[in-house]
Amino acid sequence: MHIVLLIHFLATSFMTGVIWFCQVVHYPLFRHIPQDAFCDYEQKNMVTGYVVVPAMLIELGSCLLLLWLDFSVLYILNTALLGVIWISTAVFQGPLHTRLTKEADQVNMAKLVRTNWVRTAAWTLRSFLVMYILYLTIK
Repeated sequence: MHIVLLIHFLATSFMTGVIWFCQVVHYPLFRHIPQDAFCDYEQKNMVTGYVVVPAMLIELGSCLLLLWLDFSVLYILNTALLGVIWISTAVFQGPLHTRLTKEADQVNMAKLVRTNWVRTAAWTLRSFLVMYILYLTIK
């Protein structure tokens, strides 16, 4: 269980760093890309999926395994917060990115930044929660 928890902690920490970078640097810079070049840029930007999807899948798999090994309140909360992230990604961020590959729309860019705060908050809370679980495990 300890190795799974460590893998989970590393994946969660990595994704928390990625989401904060996206939230405060990457997504706000979208508005500075020329309108006529934006769709091409966003199509090329989708390559980030090769970095985040494997990390998200490792995080999901390790989260579910941890929940299976220890069905306690902390692991249930951890899984619920991860569920919020996956739902937000499927309902908001994924479709918005797809729309932005077809049309450089300032409204959708702003919506991407605004709705992404849900994932940013959830990953941040999860980082602290997983850090706390790790602390409880090794103390």
